[in-house]
Amino acid sequence: MTSTDNSGRLRMLTYMCPDVPLEVFTLLRDCVEEATGLEVDLMVEDRFNGPRQDRANPFSSDLADIVYVHSSSYLSLRAAQQENMELCPVAPVCTHPLVNQQPVYFSEVIIHAGNKEKYKEVKDLKGCSWAYNDERSLSGNLIVLDFLKKNFSTNASFFGSIVESGSHLNSIKKVLEHSVIGAAVDSTVLAGYLQDHQEHRDKIVSLKSLGPLPIFPALFNSRLSGATKQKIVDKFLSLSGSATWSERLAGLGISGFAQVDSNLYSLEEDVAEYTQGMKMNTAYY
Repeated sequence: MTSTDNSGRLRMLTYMCPDVPLEVFTLLRDCVEEATGLEVDLMVEDRFNGPRQDRANPFSSDLADIVYVHSSSYLSLRAAQQENMELCPVAPVCTHPLVNQQPVYFSEVIIHAGNKEKYKEVKDLKGCSWAYNDERSLSGNLIVLDFLKKNFSTNASFFGSIVESGSHLNSIKKVLEHSVIGAAVDSTVLAGYLQDHQEHRDKIVSLKSLGPLPIFPALFNSRLSGATKQKIVDKFLSLSGSATWSERLAGLGISGFAQVDSNLYSLEEDVAEYTQGMKMNTAYY
């Protein structure tokens, strides 16, 4: 398959669902169509965080033009010097009190509101049941291990029984169902969940925001023409100046877009290096 910007179509692929709502990517699709005048086909891979070695690669096999992946996957691809991949130089700015108009997000340490009198700080969660989404997850696991090591000189033994939930959404549900006392979840995922489930807004309390962490990147297939890539970048940067687009973005927890480069993702590399060898293994009290 060849690059499609000369044939009237583009292909957008996201590995971010279901954690990030599909509506975010339908909005981005619409933005790209308006920017380029090309039709965009949106594809969703909801089983993996990014391209896998045992499956066709969207860059080297030319299966997609714009690809959204988890930041950990981007770092793996970059370390492997993935051919035909380049970082899109803009990324979303989330609606969060601590982002300071930067393309970052946070890991929210959450509990059920019914437990807020007993558990007021992270230190109060010692010996409690805990959920995390995935061992490789920056926001669900690594940043928690980083926090425990830096603040309490300890590791996952800080917690009691530990369960791997499989996704941030599952971690949220486990807290709501009282299956666990606490969990760390991506702030953008939590915001999206609460937007869709207004009835749960008063049932979740965040004890602390860990971070900042680099927002998920957009990756270009380098076969795209420079003109097409520039139109997309310019469009994203202009969205906050449009009343129509701003309203749609705000409804999805996005305030606009900001310029990024690969240095942003050194935040994740620093955490990964600091927590090297640490595991979220189950402990019992």
